[in-house]
Parts: sequence; structure tokens; C-alpha cells
Amino acid sequence: MKQVELHPWQKPATTLTEYHTCEMRRGREFIVRMMTGADPLLALAEFAKNNNVRFGKVHACFMGGFQPCKYDKWTIDTVNPENWYCEREAVCANLTMVSAVGGMIGVRPDGKGGEQSFVAMHFVSGGAWDAGTIAGHLNPGTLVKGCMQVFVTELLDIDVQYPADLKENDPFPENFYINTAGKQTK
Repeated sequence: MKQVELHPWQKPATTLTEYHTCEMRRGREFIVRMMTGADPLLALAEFAKNNNVRFGKVHACFMGGFQPCKYDKWTIDTVNPENWYCEREAVCANLTMVSAVGGMIGVRPDGKGGEQSFVAMHFVSGGAWDAGTIAGHLNPGTLVKGCMQVFVTELLDIDVQYPADLKENDPFPENFYINTAGKQTK
């Protein structure tokens, strides 16, 4: 396999204070409401597509519950202990109250030479009669119970920068972003 020079944002930090940044500006602001039976990830991806939101932040869930809640948790890879990036799906079938969400709307390759909208969202939830606090990376198949409302802020002047070692048909590349308005970033 050919050796590829990685982008600086893909390499381990060389100092304790190293970071990478991309400046952007806010665009439109939305409140998005979903009712019982909606899948938040699919509904927000559809919202993004319908409203031409290529990039955005999903934040401040101020109402909502899940039943079921499907999410990824970091776990130990018992086959390969060196694999620090091991997530496995967990399911909480009991009603949970959403306390917080934080996520993004972005684009990724669609496998056909174009791009598609996607939503990556983390959450904290809990509260039902026998459901402790849970948190993780929200997965498709999670369904809203009752009502869920979030704020979406469109982000402008940015575009995706795919990894230098992007694997063909990788549905979830670890991206970074670049400013498209000519602002220099570190």
C-alpha cells in the first residue's frame, strides 16, 4: 500500500497546546420539532437536505424523549486491545428523557461521486422509572417519544476536507474543515 502524507490535523499533537481551527460564520437559525415515531438522525438529515444546510450545529434540545434509544458506547476490544477506537451499540428500550444534545450536520461521500447530508449527534438522556443516565453517539433507529425540539444553526464559509488517506467507500471519514472565505487558519 502506498504511503500517504497525512494532513497536519490527522497527526498526533507535537505539543500540549497544539490545535487546529477553522473560522466560519453563522447563517440561518431554526427550531426543528419532531414528534413520536420520528428518527432524529434521519429527520434532521432530511431537514438539512430540504433547506440546503450543508453544515450546521445541532444544539440545545429543550424538549424530548426517546423510546427506544440506540447509541454507541466506547468499549474494550477483547480481540485487539490496541484498538482504542471500539464502539458497540447499546439499546435502552425504556422511555428516557433527553437532557442534552450536541451535534453537527455535515456532508460525506455518497459512494456515487457526490455527497449526502448526515447528522452526527451525542446525547445525554435518562429519567424514566428504571432508566439510569445514559450518554453516547446517537444511532439510527432511535425514535422520539412525545416531542423533541432542537435548535439548528447553519454554518457558512466552510467546506469539508477529507483525510489524506481516505479509504474508498468509507461511509464515515474522520473529516476536518476549511474556510472558503479566504481566512487563514492555524
